[in-house]
Order: sequence, then structure tokens, then C-alpha cells
Amino acid sequence: MFTNSNYSAKLAPTMKENWLVQIYKNNNSSIAYTDTPDLRLSLSEAIYDGENYYPAILNKPSISYSLDLKAFTTKTGSVSLNIANFDLDGTTILELLGNEYINGHVNILSQIDDDATAANALQIFSGKISSFGYKANTIVMSIISNRPFQNVSIPNAKTVNATNAQYNNKYIPLIYGEYEPNTNFTNGQDVYACPFLKNNGKDFIYIIPENTSGSDKLEFYDKGMKRFIELTGMTSTGITTVDGAKTLAVPKSMTRQFKMLPDDVTTPTVSTGFALVGGTTLANTFNGNTGNNGTYSHSASFSSVSRGVVLKLVMPQATGKITAITLNISGTYSQDVNSLGSNEGAFFNLSDSLIASGGGTGFGSTSGDVVLVNSIKTNQTNTALPTSTDISSILDSNTLPDELYLSFRFNAEDDGSYNSASVLISNMYVTVTASNDLDNEPIASQEFNAGIDKLYLGRDVVGESFRPHSSIATLSDLNNPVAIHRELLHSILGVTNFADDTDIVNSGFKTVAELRDSTADSVDSLTTTHWKTRLELNEPQELESVMNQLQYEGCFFFEFSPQAQQTAISGVNALRYFTIPDNPTATVDLSQVDITGYELGITDAQSLETHLFVNYKKHPAENQYLKQEEYTASTHNTIFGSADVQKQEVSLDYVYDGIDESGTTRNKSWVNFRKSLFGDYKTIVNTTLVNPEKYAMLQVGDFIDFGEITFEELGSPFDSISDTFDSFIAMPTRLFKDAWSGKKFIITNLKRTLGKVQIQTRQVT
Repeated sequence: MFTNSNYSAKLAPTMKENWLVQIYKNNNSSIAYTDTPDLRLSLSEAIYDGENYYPAILNKPSISYSLDLKAFTTKTGSVSLNIANFDLDGTTILELLGNEYINGHVNILSQIDDDATAANALQIFSGKISSFGYKANTIVMSIISNRPFQNVSIPNAKTVNATNAQYNNKYIPLIYGEYEPNTNFTNGQDVYACPFLKNNGKDFIYIIPENTSGSDKLEFYDKGMKRFIELTGMTSTGITTVDGAKTLAVPKSMTRQFKMLPDDVTTPTVSTGFALVGGTTLANTFNGNTGNNGTYSHSASFSSVSRGVVLKLVMPQATGKITAITLNISGTYSQDVNSLGSNEGAFFNLSDSLIASGGGTGFGSTSGDVVLVNSIKTNQTNTALPTSTDISSILDSNTLPDELYLSFRFNAEDDGSYNSASVLISNMYVTVTASNDLDNEPIASQEFNAGIDKLYLGRDVVGESFRPHSSIATLSDLNNPVAIHRELLHSILGVTNFADDTDIVNSGFKTVAELRDSTADSVDSLTTTHWKTRLELNEPQELESVMNQLQYEGCFFFEFSPQAQQTAISGVNALRYFTIPDNPTATVDLSQVDITGYELGITDAQSLETHLFVNYKKHPAENQYLKQEEYTASTHNTIFGSADVQKQEVSLDYVYDGIDESGTTRNKSWVNFRKSLFGDYKTIVNTTLVNPEKYAMLQVGDFIDFGEITFEELGSPFDSISDTFDSFIAMPTRLFKDAWSGKKFIITNLKRTLGKVQIQTRQVT
């Protein structure tokens, strides 16, 4: 909370309050409360900071502030002034007002007891002139709050080409957040789109965002495989500037090499007695992890038959021409033999079909096989399987065949005899190199390339341009909703930078960012909380809607402070970030003598969020969300009778982690925050505050409580006061079935007029 000790020291029931209005022309860059305004008006005659203020305001204006708990937005209402058309140095106000006053800045200050010292007043409004008119010798002026993000779209950076207009005005993507490239077996979706710019005759040029870091390669999204694949044939991973944009170049062949795990592996054939042993599962054989495995074993002796296992590999089909392909296996095999003939032994093959072999068991084709191991007749103990085998011979027109069978056959079909045999498989995958066939299929390749209007990249964009806090600089990394919000204000709108650490603390940024970022270990003991956030914009969107969405998903509020131009007082910054902490502290404690009248209510049933489906983590290439969390309140059946009622589906576009965590702490996760506010009904209290010592420093978003304490409970010397007066101190009724004490309320609406403040509050604890 901000403080103004000289102002607050004068607050008393008998005080005299006056409002001072400072109006600056739109070309005036000096608009602090201590600067000389172009127009100085007031409700009653006043001298302030050495200047006379003209008592020309005819109406009794009011200022309204509000916040929307559901949407996490704030709003300051417009102020209307009726100004007498008085003569000012030989010119009337009507003759004075012109274009230079439209969008001119306005400060409104509260002055107590005619105190003319600048710092002893309190700024209660900061805004701009929206319009003015004239009627019956009166100027009617409408003033709105300062909202510089209105009518601004992002991204707003575009390409520029002086000689070829077709390469102009392509949007440069605006990207913030942490990303993960896809290499080896990684099959994630943590990349962002980079749009196509041009074909320079040799390479395809793609636009990448500003301020990327790293050297990771562009990736191609294979729609058939549903996978992002690294492009290995890039001329360079270094960034070059083309047409005013940062770019990466890719050769037209779009060569891509990747390790492709099977989508699934099944066992269409396991010969008698051969079984998966050792407490492992078949999935361990193709999960990309060599730290676990699956073992097929036959521990009993056998002769005159073949024993073994056939694994059917269900492989995704790669797009483009396969120019090289190998089968990779990590594992070993063992065999204990008595005797084997010339056509017997261990035979391991990869085939595109199955046929019957000796003993009536299908182990593969008799022709067209890829031979991995052929007729090993000696005893073997944990012998390595072939780690890499070229399997291009079984390709069908440079694509994988529809079916692939990997067979491990131990043959004793003639007079041979085995004591035992086994195969251990840690991992198996196919390494594929694919490209566009520009020579043999130029038309198909052109159509293929024409359809690639974007590639993808996994480089981080987390470097902020605003000043970070010196002791916890990582709070400003662009990987949480609060830091991204602040970056937009600074880099897009040029909003004043933080001057120092005190500035950052006074703005509320540090407190709110700590609640959304795991780097702050001491905040409410939330050592693992991190509301991970990414912003990816490729097409223009309204900046205001993006900022509002960040506030909604990040569960925090933002406003340009009403004290924006009075930074000399303690605890004030031009920006104001705030949220609802887990254990809010009341700014004031109200009793019956501080208010006049009050109304009680509860939140309506329609506003409850008792059954939520939260979609999050947007797919970077397809129109879908990759994850969903479901939350059902324990009171659902009590309130609605069934969990099938009040189902709501919510989609988060920016926050992709920290959605649902266990525990009861409000700021632990997104779902925890919502259920603490909307999972059960809450009490609403509306009242008018008449005690200036309590209301004068309040803001929307402050927390209050209502006391039940009496003179008797205060102890000596107050307990000697007659009990008759107790009823004038404590709140006289119950909060429906609950006590007033112990409850905290957030101010959701605050209307300030001369001599009183009306508030609407909602229970948060």
C-alpha cells in the first residue's frame, strides 16, 4: 500500500476537502503533479504549489474504479466536469480550448485544509481529455483514464524490401517464452512457427522472431507422422537479416534426418515356450530409453523345430522421398546349443511379409529379407545385436512398406538341438533421411514446397528489455505471464522503464511475479510453482485483448496507477500490479461507526465454477489443445445436486503449466486460484464509508475486514465505557450464518466523491 503521511495526518471528520484539477496540453511533456498546468481548476478557491486554482467546476464530480474478478481486468470510469466559461486573462475558456487540449493529460488531486504544499495533496486520478462541448455558457469536459494500449495491434513489425514490393509487409512473429527443439527421440510440441519469406533461387528463407537465442535448427512438421523433424541440410544455423527481418535459410531439398520410434509394436507370432520374462513389458523395447528393456526367452530345450518371436513394427509414414534408412537395435542375444546342422542356427531378419516355416510358425519371408544375423551355430552369451543395418532394400518406391516384421528365429528344424535361447531388446528405431526429389519429381516437389508456408523453431526468447530486479533477475525472464505483460508495455508502448529495485517493488511487479515463478523459494513456501507461459503471435491481434488474456490466465490485475504522476510519495509507481495472495492482509478494519448503511448478498449460482474442463498447451501446428485438466468441486452435489450440471470448458492460450497442482494454496496453480474464488458462494458487502481516516487512502483491489470487536473486548481503559456504545462499534448482524470477523474482502468497486467513498466488496477468505 502507498503512503502519504502528511496527507493522512490531516484526515479527520472535521477536515475540509477540495479537489484540484490540473490540465495539460497534449504537447506538454511535463505532467507531474508539481509541474505548472496549462489550466488550473478546483471545486473551491485554492492555492497549491504557489499557483492559484480557479473555482470554476460547477458540478460535484465523482471518480469510479472497478475490477472484474472473473476476467481479471480493471477499469476507471470517465470523469465529467461542468466548467464555467469564465474569463482567463482576457480570453474565455470556450475561446481557449482547441486541438491542443484533445488527449491532453489531466491530474486530479485531493487537498486537505487548504494545504498548499505539493507533496501534502494526494493524486486520486490520472487520465486524458476525451472530448469537450459547450452548452448554456458551460463547458462540458469528458475525461477518461489513461489507456495507451487502445487501438494498438501486435505484432506490428513488418518486412521491408525497397526493390520488390511483394516482399513488403510480411509480419515478423512476436514470440516470448521457453521452447524445446526436437532432436533424437524427442517428439514434443514445444516449438513455434516461422513464416516463409521468399525463395532466393537456392534456399527457402524463413522469418524468425527477434531476440532468439541458441543454434537449434528449423524443423519440418510432418502431418502424416504428427511429428516435428529437424532439418539437417540447413546451410547454416546462423541468423541473417533479409528485408529487415531476422531469417534462417533452408536448401530446397528440405533434407531431414530423424530417429523414428515405432508407434506401436505387437507380437503376431511367439513360438511355443518363448515368452516375455523378467517383469518387463513390450513397451520397454521401443520407448527410446536404453535404461530398460524387454527380454524374450525360452529356457527349456527344443529340437526339430524353430523357436523365437516375431515383432510387428507399426511405423509412421514419412513425407517425401526416403534417401537413406537404417534399422537400429540396442540389445543382446544368448543361445546354448547341443548340435546344429548346416541350415540351422540363429537367424534374425527384417521382412515386409510373413510365411510359414518349419514347425508351422511364420518367421518371415524366404526372399527380400534384410539379414541382421545369419546362421550362428555356436554358443553365445549376451552377444550384441547389430546396432545399425541398412534396410533400403525393402523400401517401396522410396517409402516404407505397409508392414514390417522383425523376427528372431532359433532354428533346430532338422536334427539340431537347443538347450535355451533368449533375446534382450533395450531399444529399436529407424533412422530416416528424407528430402524432396527435385530431379525426378520436380512438380510434386514444387507443390510440396509451396505448401510449406511455415517451418518451426525451438529457440528460447526469454530476454526482457525492461530493467530486472537486481537480486532476482530471473523473475523478469519472459516465461511467466507477469513478465510477458510488462515486456509488452515496455517494448511495444514504450512505457517508462523501472528506475531501480524500489520502483519494481512499489509497482507490485516483484510480488506478483514471485507468485507466478518458481525461482522465488520464499514466497508462501511455493518452491515448485511456475505458471509457465508462452506468447506466440503471427497475425495481428489487439494489444489490449492480449494483455487482458495474460491477466486472465495469470490471475493478476493491472492498472495505470491513479497516483502515476505523484511518484514522490512512498510506495507509488506509475504501474500497479496486484493479485490476491494466499493470506491477504486487510488495509483497514471497518466497524459500524466508519460506515453508513450496508447491503449484504451472496454470489449467484451462475457465477460458480464447480465443474471445469481446462484445455491448455496449444499445438503449434494444428488447431487443438494437447492437454486437459478436469476439476469438480466437493460441494457440487450439495449446490447443484449433480456434477453433470454447471460444466464449463475453458481454454488457455498462453499459460501451459502450473494448471492443476495438489494442495489448498490459492496461488499454487490456475485451478486452485479459480476454485478459491468461485468454487463456493461468497458474501458481498456494499457500503458507504464516511470516516476519512479509513477511506481516504483506499484503492480498488485493497483488502478490508469488518470487526466484531467491542469496547469491552478492547480492555482497559475502554472497557469502562458503557456497554450501550458497544452496538455502535461492532457490526450488528451476522454474515448470514457466519461471523464478520476473520473474513477478508477485496474492493471490487470504489466510487470517490467529495467527503465520502462508496465501495462494493467481495469475500476472498
